[in-house]
Amino acid sequence: MSAMLLELYYPGVQPEPVRRPVRLVQGTASTRPALIRTQCVSSEYVESQRAVWMYMNHLARPCFTLDLIADMRRQQDAIAERPDEVDFLVTASMTPGVFNLGGDLDLFRKLSAAGDYDGLLFYATQCVDGVFNYLVGLGTETVTIALVEGDALGGGLELALSNHIVVAQRGVKMGFPEMLFNLFPGMGAYSILARKVGPRLAEDLITSGRILTAEQMHEIGLVDYLAEPGEGEAVVRKVIAGRRTNLHGYWAYQRAKQHGPLRVSRTELIEITREWVEAACSLESRDRKVMERLVRAQDKRTDVA
Repeated sequence: MSAMLLELYYPGVQPEPVRRPVRLVQGTASTRPALIRTQCVSSEYVESQRAVWMYMNHLARPCFTLDLIADMRRQQDAIAERPDEVDFLVTASMTPGVFNLGGDLDLFRKLSAAGDYDGLLFYATQCVDGVFNYLVGLGTETVTIALVEGDALGGGLELALSNHIVVAQRGVKMGFPEMLFNLFPGMGAYSILARKVGPRLAEDLITSGRILTAEQMHEIGLVDYLAEPGEGEAVVRKVIAGRRTNLHGYWAYQRAKQHGPLRVSRTELIEITREWVEAACSLESRDRKVMERLVRAQDKRTDVA
């Protein structure tokens, strides 16, 4: 094993006071890629599946902190560096009842109040790049799978839907509540939804803020497979086994999509997220107060978990 310390510097955002170093757990070239093991992310490699299982560990609020984003990006990069060893990347959560509740609203509130355009753009760009990696299979023909065994809201749902395959536990809640604080989901939601279910339904899901169950999301085509409580990992294993039989053809199809109207480009995602940043910078104090209430609600979800 080897360990190295990786730090994320960003002017204007104070680092967390205590943070353990990132451990890159190396295997032999014939067994596994580098695996990220931190306070935020724990990854395992299943050689028989040629799959990395990456679990988010929400230490404070169950949202996308800069540390969590950075660690997930590091795992994506580690797989991309050794593409011959991985066919599948599964992303799941270690927090009972929660997949991810979205963006770091506490950070958004502070940066918005300060009018920190660069800070918001930095955060949003990190998210967009992670989402784009999922959409294009890390650029290495890796099939990405989201295992959603808890509620996925806002950015949490954006991440889930950016995967090629979504497996969700029956009864979990999914939706985009950003309109509650006068924003919209700006890290890929519209681009993904418009391709999957069409622009009219995409607009309805975003502007209404409706929260749907996994079963309802399955009915409209946004969840691919439903799982009974406690059976999510078993369903993913079956999906991997089934997909392996036509993996070559599946990826030929994915490459073909990149030449057609369903292609999502990074440029498109960045242009949309710049609109999100502009909107976030112009929020009023009442909108930031709504964010503050939602942060307290997220804290309670973590306490319960």
